[in-house]
Amino acid sequence: MTDGTRPDDDRLRSGLAHWLSHRHDGVDVAVTGWSRPSAGFASDTVLVEAEWVEAGRLRPHALVLRTAPPGAGTFADYDLAVQWRAQRAAAAGGVPVADPVLEEDPGWIGRPFLVMPRVEGHLAGSVTLADPWLLSLDEADRGRVARTVIATVAGIHRSPPPGPDEVPHRDLGAELDHWAAYLDWSSGGSPLPTLVDALGWCRDHRPADEPDTVLLWGDARLENLVVGDDLTVRAVLDWDMASVGSPWHDLAWFTSLDTTMEHLFGRRLPGWPDRAATVSAYEEAAGRRARHLDWYETFAMLRSSALMTRLGYLRRDAGEPALLPIDDNPVLDLLARRTT
Repeated sequence: MTDGTRPDDDRLRSGLAHWLSHRHDGVDVAVTGWSRPSAGFASDTVLVEAEWVEAGRLRPHALVLRTAPPGAGTFADYDLAVQWRAQRAAAAGGVPVADPVLEEDPGWIGRPFLVMPRVEGHLAGSVTLADPWLLSLDEADRGRVARTVIATVAGIHRSPPPGPDEVPHRDLGAELDHWAAYLDWSSGGSPLPTLVDALGWCRDHRPADEPDTVLLWGDARLENLVVGDDLTVRAVLDWDMASVGSPWHDLAWFTSLDTTMEHLFGRRLPGWPDRAATVSAYEEAAGRRARHLDWYETFAMLRSSALMTRLGYLRRDAGEPALLPIDDNPVLDLLARRTT
């Protein structure tokens, strides 16, 4: 956790307090806590403590403020309205979300934003093998957590998808074009050759048939779920890449990240299901059979590598140490082996 103070924080705090007051019948609102959980290249996410009088008593409120990053970020376009619409659709399908409120008027804090109540529970780290909460569970409960993630993905896919005017709809051709544009933009016009070659391979080996489209979470991983002590999901977070498309994108994102971690660390978390068990659990929960998953996993690795490379550029430009080298990267080596 870092306090991550920024030059415009005074305006954000003051504007948010006024907005909260406006929404709650003009009561006095005090912002008493303000911190950022990360550097915020994908978004600017602030954990906020506020208090105001309700029913004659001063009550505390733990909130999350989410806006586009103030400078260069992970994505060229950061559309909070798309994230909000996707979460509303998921909630209509019975998926637990953080119940965000969208404010599109930039006059309050200088840019559009989402505000949501902070959902209490466990947030796993990006490396499951080293996460203290997961390590505190026995193997049976770790398996329950994994199956809960997969059931949640299937639940999102069963939710009524928003229309194309609300959330982007992309078939495989449009998805490939989308990521070709991302490779060019994210690298300033000089994408890594491994990523360019992998995109070419994905175009050449694109499946001839496509399934019915579904609402996609976009970033399907345990790290983006709030899980309760009873191991049920309390909220699905981080809808930055939400869209409508093939369900295998979400499934392959989850399985490819999992197998990549196994490759990097040379072992698996005991009790965590392997790829075959994960796919079987999804098929049972979703009532559909996965097809062409090898191709979708390769495409997922290309997309995740592109995002990781963009993050490497941003960290380098900010003078921060890279999580992995930009060029000499074992994940890129793994992707190259799949596409040659």
